[in-house]
Amino acid sequence: MKRLLIVALALFLIGCASVKHNETVPTTPVEESTMPYLKQAVVMKIDGDYKVMVFFELPNPCHKIEFEGMSIEGNTITINFDYTPPKPGEICIQVLQKYNKTIDLGKLAKGTYTILIKVNGSVVKVLRFKVE
Repeated sequence: MKRLLIVALALFLIGCASVKHNETVPTTPVEESTMPYLKQAVVMKIDGDYKVMVFFELPNPCHKIEFEGMSIEGNTITINFDYTPPKPGEICIQVLQKYNKTIDLGKLAKGTYTILIKVNGSVVKVLRFKVE
């Protein structure tokens, strides 16, 4: 119930956020199907700080996703996750497993930023947004 409330609040804040962002295709093609469990990634501005919310939906709890860290180089922000599929023959309850991560970017200078979301070292999502 608490997670549902947090997700509802996040979606409400998305509508209120003053950040302009749009999904773009990088110069080298990225196939989103490499990580079909990534459902959404959103950039928000809350009280002057920028945050990225990333939502995964895994087919069962035997699939594991873990936040590995973030790096900022110029106006490019790279967010890394590690994904581990179930072991062969592993028995697991068949219930959707949600994983949500909010990454604090802090205060950002004016400019255009690119966020690369990587899973196991491969880019699976690119977001661009402007800070005005």
